[in-house]
Amino acid sequence: MENRKIGEVLLDYQYYKPDVHYSDGVIEDVLLEASRENQLKELLESDNNWAVLYHCSKIRENLLDWYPFKENSSLLEVGAGCGALTGLLSKKVSSVTCIELSEKRSLINAYRNRNCKNIKILLGNFQDIKIEEKFDYITLIGVWEYAACYLEGANPYLHMLKFLRSYLKPDGKLLIAIENKMGIKYWNGAKEDHTNNMYSGLNDYVDDATVRTFSHGEIEDMLKKTGCETYKFYYPVPDYKLPDTIYTDERLPMPGELRYYREDYNAPRIYNFYDATIADQICQDGMFPYFSNSFLIECGSGIEDVIYAKYNRIRKDKYAVSTIITKRGADCIVQKKSITSDAQKHIENMGAKKISGLPRLKMTDGHMEGNLYVTDYIDGQEIETLFYACRNDAGEFVKKARELLEAYFMPDKDELTDFVFTDEYRNLFGKVYVEGAKCLGTTNIDLIFSNLRLTEKGEMFCIDNEWVFDFPIPYEYTIWRAVTQLYGKYMIYLRNKISRNDFLKAVGLNEKNFAAYCSMEKNFADNVSGYDYRIKYRKASMMCKMLLN
Repeated sequence: MENRKIGEVLLDYQYYKPDVHYSDGVIEDVLLEASRENQLKELLESDNNWAVLYHCSKIRENLLDWYPFKENSSLLEVGAGCGALTGLLSKKVSSVTCIELSEKRSLINAYRNRNCKNIKILLGNFQDIKIEEKFDYITLIGVWEYAACYLEGANPYLHMLKFLRSYLKPDGKLLIAIENKMGIKYWNGAKEDHTNNMYSGLNDYVDDATVRTFSHGEIEDMLKKTGCETYKFYYPVPDYKLPDTIYTDERLPMPGELRYYREDYNAPRIYNFYDATIADQICQDGMFPYFSNSFLIECGSGIEDVIYAKYNRIRKDKYAVSTIITKRGADCIVQKKSITSDAQKHIENMGAKKISGLPRLKMTDGHMEGNLYVTDYIDGQEIETLFYACRNDAGEFVKKARELLEAYFMPDKDELTDFVFTDEYRNLFGKVYVEGAKCLGTTNIDLIFSNLRLTEKGEMFCIDNEWVFDFPIPYEYTIWRAVTQLYGKYMIYLRNKISRNDFLKAVGLNEKNFAAYCSMEKNFADNVSGYDYRIKYRKASMMCKMLLN
């Protein structure tokens, strides 16, 4: 077949065999038509098919958006599929060479990225394609598990790694994303992503011979057998397909941190236990790397310094930001970055206002570095995690919450003023009046316990100043928000011992204002996030949306 060019993208058919393909079925015809007409966003908004979400959602980009690719570098994307990551990669490096078996998927990729001048797509099986070039990066995203389908031999998975590493420059990197066969979701009744059978990976695929994923230890063993002694594991949560957060061994989740693992995206599941309780125990025991649902593995010399990344794409464009923690010398820094151009103003406003009236609570100082808002990383005790020790004792839980509120949340009375309506308040919280409410001159409404750190010097820091406002806001709402979020995190332990409202009253809040604060929270969430079609795929993220943590 002759080569084609769609826009600026070249499709090379030299090694293409029409009888070899992988497909999601007729939905790919819909995807092709939508990509040709530049209507993928509209399709995502209107169609609830899992394949549409997987191939079209921008959340896919969270997997590698944070990765510090070198400028003027070259990248080989093996198994580029419908191009969900190709467009992102084309912005990060100088040239992207894609390898893809399917013509239809390649056409979808080409149409959706037609304006990118640095993308070339080679159609065919990667072991049949002759490439003389050596690359700075090779990505293997959701492909390695299918090695036995395309390669022969006793260990096609090991062979694939060795084969691809031969295409790397001496200082090149191989980036692999794959499910963990020991992932917590599989223990908890989710069907294996590839076989659609329960417990396939846990049973070592004894009944499913055409696909394999691996445990943490098995991957390490194969990497070493290829001669790769330098590598780093990243842990995308909830998984590599649609991640919100990227953890590393240097910044692992703590008890109380992993919640709302969500229902399985593309198949019904049977829950054997509570995700929250098991996740807490795994994190407490330092076992999260073994049970992470997915891995992203960086293989090669010069491992990068990023230790954590979090994305808030389920927001309106003007508030869509990412948080990246990276090493800088002996210390770490926190970088806030806009995901969309509309969010840059939001980034630049961070740190512009300083909270008042809370003498025992410190805020991190920040500054702009180019288009990034940068603060020091506060290394200290994560306050929310402290509550894990008293999770089964409602009395102790209430006592600890009251102690922390009294120690750090109680404002100077001289700083308090009466609540009055302002246009800024109405625009964000609606027409919700709280009778007799007192306000600070400047309020950080995100003083939630997960944002608090206690240093070895005994200083309490709030590490997030994204939501700081200088108009009157009922200050008790800030406390209500903090303790409501805390109860939600530990609700699975507390709900049979103390109700949420009883907990709120026990820590000193006025019950007559609860309905008003709920309305304020709903209006705030609606104004920041609005209606987002992606939420229908990610039901439990509604709670994350409401709390905006």
